[in-house]
Amino acid sequence: MTDKKDETQGFANQPPKKRPARPGNLRYPSLGTQARNLGKTAKQIVKNPKLADDNLFNKRMEICKACPAYDAKQNRCMKCGCYLKGKARFEAAVCPLRKW
Repeated sequence: MTDKKDETQGFANQPPKKRPARPGNLRYPSLGTQARNLGKTAKQIVKNPKLADDNLFNKRMEICKACPAYDAKQNRCMKCGCYLKGKARFEAAVCPLRKW
């Protein structure tokens, strides 16, 4: 059958699809690494669940938006894979690049 699905290359006899280019040729970490990063952030938040005030949140978002690891289309960090509107909202969360 020529339409047999091959998980690594899409349909048989077709080249694999390329991921869209990201700024600075960065890519998101693997799903396993993203899961570990989420676990680390969750531990930080459980220890201190206090929300950041609007001033701190906005300052963090400005820093993220100026960073080459920022994916504006998805509002995510390409270093850790986190969604920034959630992560930057918690006081205990930290930037993986130590920018905040």
